[in-house]
Order: sequence, then structure tokens, then C-alpha cells
Amino acid sequence: MAEQIYKGRAPREDYGQLMSFLDQVFFTRDDPATKRDFLSLLPKLYKEEYDPCSNNIVIKEGDTIKAAVGLFYDKIMAGGQELRCGGIGNVAVGLDSRSKGYMIETMNMAVQDMIDSGADFGLLGGQRQRYAYFGFEPGGSRYDFNVSLTNVRHCFGKDAKSSFEVKKLEPTDHEFLQAIDDILKKEAYYMVHEPKKMFDILCSWRSTPYAALKDGEVKGFFILNYEGGLASFKAADAGSIDDLILAVFEKSGLRSFEIGLAPYDKAAISRLLEIAEGHTIRRSSCYNILNYKNTVLALMKVKAAEGPLAQGSLTLAIKGFAGQENFKIRVNGEEISVIESKSKPDFELDHGPAMRFLFGHLSAERASLVTSAAQWFPLPLNCMGFDSV
Repeated sequence: MAEQIYKGRAPREDYGQLMSFLDQVFFTRDDPATKRDFLSLLPKLYKEEYDPCSNNIVIKEGDTIKAAVGLFYDKIMAGGQELRCGGIGNVAVGLDSRSKGYMIETMNMAVQDMIDSGADFGLLGGQRQRYAYFGFEPGGSRYDFNVSLTNVRHCFGKDAKSSFEVKKLEPTDHEFLQAIDDILKKEAYYMVHEPKKMFDILCSWRSTPYAALKDGEVKGFFILNYEGGLASFKAADAGSIDDLILAVFEKSGLRSFEIGLAPYDKAAISRLLEIAEGHTIRRSSCYNILNYKNTVLALMKVKAAEGPLAQGSLTLAIKGFAGQENFKIRVNGEEISVIESKSKPDFELDHGPAMRFLFGHLSAERASLVTSAAQWFPLPLNCMGFDSV
């Protein structure tokens, strides 16, 4: 008699089995000296108190988990508008259950869950073609600046020292953790964090977070990764950037590091252009836009916070992964609107080309856009490293 198949959210009582299953699928071949596990990699998601079972879509044969896809919802504030994001974490199929279609089935269930729940977009990290089948496309922007001690010596002087005190953060540093979250909320685009999870969030990927203090006030923070490199960096204001750079060097002992910045972090980008040896621009993650109209409006507002937008209008017809959308983007002075339209579109785009047109660094279709609207793109879709899944 065939075992009963269960498809749906993992029961809470399966926590131990779920964690063992995920660690076995992903990390069995790890060197024992550096062996990883999901609980230490992403405590913000996999601590039992956060109920990761309710955030995992599983297939069970009898009582045994054979496949699991983690789907973790977050709220993002972008240009004052709320967006719902579905982050895909673990995508796992047991070694004895390969070629049964379980990965395809669980991923399709996860994306459908996003659509049914009204998510505006999905987010994941992974190989492009593997996840393109489910609507995910590389997109967004991140600016990576390379800074060395030689750069610092020439720009700040050979005896320059940070005026900040550096404190390694602990779970009980509630005031400092709240201050760091408040710094992040100053941007036009930020993920909403639960206060109780803030320390675990900053420790993602086995990282160590530090607060930079002056007279007891948090003036910025940085995060060193498992290998001692710089994972994240954020100053409270433009005047704190130089001291924060010095603090990173003094605390880490590094001779050079790479600083990854969101495109809307204009103060840091402006200063690093004067200091850094060089920079590159790369994608921030893989995304699946499920509600183009909402997402485009929010990110147009974020773009407007970076600087004035050219006036104009553009009508798009997009055959999206979640359905057809026809809308007009219009900028009139400081007024930005994205409204449904029945007019003849300027561009008709399938899902992949639409993703590249709106959020990609390069787009074959956008290359022919000669109107003032060309200045709007790419839109600043982004994900901080500690917010990724």
C-alpha cells in the first residue's frame, strides 16, 4: 500500500525533523571543522520560536519530509508605500526523492501562495536558469566600492584615527539595535524588522555586528562576515562616513575591503566616489515581480527621493508571471502616478524582458527608449545582505 502524500505547510511538531532534513540536504559534505547548519546561518528564520515550520511548504511521504521550500514574508516600505515581499529560502529535495518533480511542485506552490496572498514580488538567491522557470530574474542594483588603507592614507592622512568607539553587539543591546534600525528607516526603501529579531537579523550568515558610537550615540554600524571581511556598512549621516570607514579598518585589521551600497544611499556613494580605488555595479538578487503597478509606483517614489525625475509618460503592456498588466507611468513635476491604462502601449513586454526593462542594468528593449522616461530606469530594487534569504 502506497504511503499517504501530504502537501502543504509543515506541522509545527515537525521542527526537529525539518531542521535535520535541511541540514542533511545542504551540508552533508561540509568539512567537519567548518560544518554549517541552518540555525546558525539564519537564526532570524530558523529558530524554533519563530516557527519556521509554518513558513515551509513541504511534501511528506507518510510521516517523512521529502521536499521543503521556505517561504518567508516581509513588509517593505518604499517611497512611503508598503510592499509585500515573499522571500524564498531553503529549496530542498531529499537525495532519495530526486526526479519525482518535488522541487517543481513545491516551488510552484510557493509562487502561487505569493500570488494568492497579494505579494508584490518574490525574492531569492540562486542560479538564474534554475529559478527562471518560476518567474525569477536577476535584477536590482548594488554598488560595490573597493577601499584600501592606501586610499585612506592619501585621503585622510597617515595618522588618521576614528573618533568612534566600536562595540560588538550582544542580544541584550536593545537600545543600540533599535538605533540601528532607525538609521535604516531613514532611507526611502527599507525592510520592516521585528524588534525581537533585530540581533538575529544582523547575525545572518554567521556574521558579527558592531555599533559605532560617539558619546554613547550610534553613528553607524558595520557587520563582519564569518571570514572577517566586511558584509554590511551603514553610516547614520554623511558626516559619519569617514569615521566609520576608519573604524572598520581599525576593528577588522583588514588592509582593504569592499563596501556594498544600495543605489539610494546617495551620501555614501558620493563620498566613496572620492575615496575608493574603484567600483562595480552588479545585481542585488533575483526577483519575480507579481504586481508591477504597485512595485513600479513605489520604486518611482524611491527614485524621486534620489533626485529630480524627468517629466514625461510611458505606457507599458506586460504579460507578467501573475497575469496581464497595462499601465501608464507619469511624472508631472513632483507628482508621480502609475495607473491602469487602455491606451496603445509604448512597449509590449513579456515577463523576463519587462524585468530587465524596469530593474536591469541593461535591456535590449530599453535601449530604444529615447524619451525623457529613459532617465527613470533602472528602478532601485535592492536587498541588504542581512535581509536576504
